[in-house]
Amino acid sequence: MPELPARVVLVGFMGAGKSTIGRRLARRLDYAFVDLDQRIEARVGRKIAAVFQEQGEAAFRELELEEAKAVASLTGVVVATGGGAFAQDATRDALQQGAFSVWLQCRLGAALRRVPRDGSRPLAGNREIMRALLAEREPSYRRADVAVDTSRRTPREVVERIVELLEGRKREKPSVRP
Repeated sequence: MPELPARVVLVGFMGAGKSTIGRRLARRLDYAFVDLDQRIEARVGRKIAAVFQEQGEAAFRELELEEAKAVASLTGVVVATGGGAFAQDATRDALQQGAFSVWLQCRLGAALRRVPRDGSRPLAGNREIMRALLAEREPSYRRADVAVDTSRRTPREVVERIVELLEGRKREKPSVRP
């Protein structure tokens, strides 16, 4: 296998499997796992939903950018980002610095089935908003180094596909969405 990148950054929409795949991929690569949202929650002592509610999305995005810059100095890590992180230019730039980025592509129907409506994800309560957000964010996700569709693959299959892509460093074409 060629030399591994300092960081593997997983991006994609909510429900795509970034945290689940990230933990498994980190074990497979013998890397540490870093969840950007968990870093933010630990830093501010509140859940992301509370930050959104109390301070607004702009304040959250600033915290996200600061944490993205902090993880850019780490090596030997798999980073799971929040669903909107890669859609922010400065945050995307920080995350891609010296990293191999993977878009975990997920069809909207699969994401809707995976994401609970329990308020834990601030932007997931309204399914039409989710549809619009996915359409808005996809062009940013396409800027990742590779794309792997998670809609019908098991976590194990996704991890193995990412490892294959790391070995070959070639792009898997994003699938066409209905």
